[in-house]
Amino acid sequence: MCGNVRIPYPFGIGSICSINKWYIIDCKSSTPYLSALNNLEVVDVDLENQTIIVNMQKLSACNQTTKSVDLASSPFLYSKSHNKFVVEGCANGVILGDHGSVLTGCSATCSNQTSTAVTIDTNNTCFGINCCETTIPHYLNSYSMNLTGLERLHGDRACGSAFLVDKNSYDEVWFSGKSFIPTSLLWTVTLVDYKKLDCCVKHAVDRRTVDLSNGTSVNTYKCWSDYKPLYGNPYLSNGCYGM
Repeated sequence: MCGNVRIPYPFGIGSICSINKWYIIDCKSSTPYLSALNNLEVVDVDLENQTIIVNMQKLSACNQTTKSVDLASSPFLYSKSHNKFVVEGCANGVILGDHGSVLTGCSATCSNQTSTAVTIDTNNTCFGINCCETTIPHYLNSYSMNLTGLERLHGDRACGSAFLVDKNSYDEVWFSGKSFIPTSLLWTVTLVDYKKLDCCVKHAVDRRTVDLSNGTSVNTYKCWSDYKPLYGNPYLSNGCYGM
């Protein structure tokens, strides 16, 4: 544990407790940080979905383009399944791929001349009035985000914010005024690292192919059981219970 965050293997607090350098967690003042990725603050680690949630800075301006944290040399990817792209305020936001191609985007319009309150439906979903959201089409190792403020009805230009956010963490009211947003990363395990693992179920492996936006793909491996749910930590020989 680091503060209130559980740090399960293959992650670990310190180099001797993690599977490799990418999975080292620094625990500072009861707050966990992923040291290999610019000390991003860790919010949660999910073994079942193979995701780690980290806080990343959102883009907030009238007209701006920003580059994401580049994950290209790491075992992490921006998760297609667990993130959504959100634009708040009166703005047009797009996510661009490595070569400038538009991957996804949406526009949030002002409801009237003065209000900037986020409008959501009963499913906690933005639908275009001061807030919009959309999915991302691929797993990504990097991206650029472009944000352009839209004109209000009386002619001045409004500002907005845009961010990639973990679906289960998103709350419009809670994020009001926040500059860092929880973003979900898929962590991948290479075959070399998988061979280092002592899974609680011998010879059980889930191999998954993850498609990237540039037409390439990566393989990741996972300790698992196809005949009985695993409880605890399947990445440790004695980590499972209920077998």
